Amino acid sequence: MKTKIGGQAVLEGIMMRGQSSMALACRDESGNIRMDTTRLATKKPWYRKVPFLRGVVNLVVSMIDGYKIIGKSAEVMAEEEIDTSDTGMGWMMTISMLLGIALALGLFVVLPTAITAGVFALFRLDQADPQWIWLKSLLEGLAKILVLVGYMGGVSQLKEIRRVFMYHGAEHKTIACYEAEMPLTVENVKKCSRYHDRCGTSFLVFVVVLSVILMMVLDIICMSVEFTAFQEKWWLRALLKIALLPVTAGLSYEMLMLLARSNFILFRPLKWFGKQFQKLTTKEPDDSMCEVAIAAFNQVLAMDADTTIPEEHFPDPISLEEFSKVVESSFMAQSMGHNDTQWLLSAILKVKKDKLKPTLKIPFGWTLRVQRMDERVKNGEPLAYVLGNTEFFDHTFVVDKNVLIPRLETELVCEKLLQNLPNGAKLLDLCCGSGVLGITAALNKQAKVTLADLSKEALKVAKRNAKLNKVRANIVHTDMFQNIKGKFDAIVCNPPYIPSQDIATLDESVRNYEPIMALDGGADGLDFYRILAEQAPNYLEKNGLLVLEIGYNQGNDVVALLSEKFTVELLQDYSSNDRIIVAHLL
Repeated sequence: MKTKIGGQAVLEGIMMRGQSSMALACRDESGNIRMDTTRLATKKPWYRKVPFLRGVVNLVVSMIDGYKIIGKSAEVMAEEEIDTSDTGMGWMMTISMLLGIALALGLFVVLPTAITAGVFALFRLDQADPQWIWLKSLLEGLAKILVLVGYMGGVSQLKEIRRVFMYHGAEHKTIACYEAEMPLTVENVKKCSRYHDRCGTSFLVFVVVLSVILMMVLDIICMSVEFTAFQEKWWLRALLKIALLPVTAGLSYEMLMLLARSNFILFRPLKWFGKQFQKLTTKEPDDSMCEVAIAAFNQVLAMDADTTIPEEHFPDPISLEEFSKVVESSFMAQSMGHNDTQWLLSAILKVKKDKLKPTLKIPFGWTLRVQRMDERVKNGEPLAYVLGNTEFFDHTFVVDKNVLIPRLETELVCEKLLQNLPNGAKLLDLCCGSGVLGITAALNKQAKVTLADLSKEALKVAKRNAKLNKVRANIVHTDMFQNIKGKFDAIVCNPPYIPSQDIATLDESVRNYEPIMALDGGADGLDFYRILAEQAPNYLEKNGLLVLEIGYNQGNDVVALLSEKFTVELLQDYSSNDRIIVAHLL
């Protein structure tokens, strides 16, 4: 049983389109399936009856509708960037679509043509020679296929795109399950094929095949009228290919529809070819994705069958004032211990405070995200990890479970570092974690910074923070001084210093969420200070500076370790506990 229902995978969801209705189903932050439905015009536009023309118009309409649907799904997942301008999202969507078209033309039209011209030039073949017409078309076709495979394979490595491809698989499987006349259950859907004859990926393949044939025909025509410039100038060929795109798209659409209706033996190679490419754009979905696809499909079936079922839509965006009230009433705001709703709003929306204008409209997905964040904080996860960032010395830094959250005591350490560090000094931030100390020194003292850590994941965070704060930093993966080369004017280090037996006594939010390797300092907590006392002098210039954070009861022990080779100053934190070592090499 064939169906005319087709679909499109989006961010954490699927759109299904039937004869008279369309349903977009997305899974929100809380795991619930949200539905947005639309009634379609029952009277079909005149162009739908005109062969070839309908393919071109459908392509343009599908692109426009596709962008709108992706925008809607982004609202649910709070993935859409908050628009702080006064021009609205319309212009941004238009520019984004135009840039996408320009990229597609560059990759799949201009680049293959240029590659073919390069091959001809490399082997000194005459592009105007009639005997090479077939070779030129063949090379351009192969180049297009290679670019397409490379592009699809490359983007599929991105986590978000891979999930979209999994939803694409769920869409195909659901349609296949219905056409096999099996009940639409997750178990049945997962048994079905993730390949479908009417897939847009097959459409792209047909465009490539037909473009090769059309260009070969055009080459022969140009040869017959002695228009040699068409063979000799690759940019002219690229422009003509762009001009022929409507023709290619129209023919490809008719071919796609024809192949979907027929299993004639001569059509099977093309079908097979299209399905091979679908292996790149569809992946095996999980159960939750199949549930979303089934929900969208069933909604379209129901609305096509019953015209009285009303449309339902995602909630409208709310004002910044309304969103502020949601944030103010949250557990997150109450747990902060100080009243700074503006800072929390800025951190949640990832918008600078001065951009928080009363005219801002907040998509409802952000309200769902606040609820999800609230649950995580209630369960004991530190607020900085939930937000994904924190403030340090008036700068924003990314933090996650791979790095410690900077404390007020670490700001004191940074303050003492800046007081003693010359402008433009060479600085090593050892056990750098998120890199807050070294990056802040670069921002305030123009220090030439090396960020070093044993954790590769921590170094990824440090690298992100350097980029975020526009700081050039040397990143070194090392176990203390093992891979460090050269000498520095200063070394700053906040090493692990909690005695191993004390880890179990730490607050649950620290013990359960922050990286133990950044906390455990060995049996007495002094393992790393012993390494620093022994090896740091080898990496410091004359009178070089060493600034350390220490445990509240480790002052005398660390001073004793360092005093043979350094003049040492021991400083206290806000609670009058020993916390900071400022030492100069003798």
